[in-house]
Amino acid sequence: MPTPRGPRSHRSRFLGKAVELEAGHGVGGIDPHKHSATLAVVDSHGHLVDVVSVPVTPAGIGELLEFLTDTELVIDRIGVEGSAALGQPVAVALSAAGYDVREVQPNRTAERRRRRRRAKTDIEDAEAIARETLADPQLPPAGKHAAPEAAWEELTAVHDWRDSLILQRVRQLTEAEAVLVSLPLSIRSQLPSTSRVLPQLEMLETFAGQWDGLSTVDRVRLDRLQAALDDIRLLTGRIKILDKRIPPLLEQLGCTLTEICGIGPVTAMDLLVEVGDPCRFTTEAQFARWCGSAPIALSSGEGHGPARRHRLDVGGNRNVNSILHIVHVTQVRCHEPARTYVARKIAENKTKREARRAHKRQLANVIIRHMWKDEALRKTSGTAFPAAA
Repeated sequence: MPTPRGPRSHRSRFLGKAVELEAGHGVGGIDPHKHSATLAVVDSHGHLVDVVSVPVTPAGIGELLEFLTDTELVIDRIGVEGSAALGQPVAVALSAAGYDVREVQPNRTAERRRRRRRAKTDIEDAEAIARETLADPQLPPAGKHAAPEAAWEELTAVHDWRDSLILQRVRQLTEAEAVLVSLPLSIRSQLPSTSRVLPQLEMLETFAGQWDGLSTVDRVRLDRLQAALDDIRLLTGRIKILDKRIPPLLEQLGCTLTEICGIGPVTAMDLLVEVGDPCRFTTEAQFARWCGSAPIALSSGEGHGPARRHRLDVGGNRNVNSILHIVHVTQVRCHEPARTYVARKIAENKTKREARRAHKRQLANVIIRHMWKDEALRKTSGTAFPAAA
């Protein structure tokens, strides 16, 4: 009977090259679902050792931890697919137990499955996740926070609710625009000549009951537009209420991102939610690569010299990349240091597009430095937040 071995108490750090596991060591891969999770364990040579499926309940997660403890291998790291979504309960429990938990993107296992013409089952997926975890020691840590704080989780909930309300309002405006163009010309000619939908709806409300000779179909359309206007006002009111909850939460988290020109409370909230724990990025270059603001080398014939040409990185976190673009546009319009920086890049024979990308790369450095500073200040000041329930 092999001696039970628990999780390793330390986390390995990999600096640019793969590290082979020692004999007797292995990795795990977890394919999570809404009601179940399947774990596959492979050894250092990639051989499947064992597979287990457990329900996603407190008792099931306890059974999973017991299975890992009783395995004959020392588990160096565990890959979880969707660690910020369906795999979050399992990833949080594994991190709390001391395991090195990594995030495995679904497209990695899907590509392996297509390339090798493998079947798709929970066991096959868990084994593929384990093999990806074994093959790439530099997989990112699972989740945005190893131990999320209550204030950050509340901010995330506000962020998600606000995004949902905005999408609902956009849908109402889009559908209302399609109904507006179907109204009789006698009505449309009296509406404001603007592409904005809301002023037209408000004008229709002003003249409500004054239209004569309308068919029953047109009256139904007018009733629908009035209901849409009421819904839009209700959604807008809820969004404004949520906006008032953002600054106190930012203050609780010690966020100073709003000191940067072009970043308001909503943008700061978006950055905090998307980035999570800034300390999971050890360098500015790593953060820039993650958000897609670092250029990718695209040249040939340079030998051991520097790359002669670079291209845009279309990967990375596109939400953060979009925020960088919005901040760039704002600063170029009203922030003198940014205008000077872009002008200097253009004077260096860079195109406007290249100067914009260079400025976004600099903004990535400024943002992550602010987040590192805020996190260090919060830790040194001893500010503690209640743990999330």
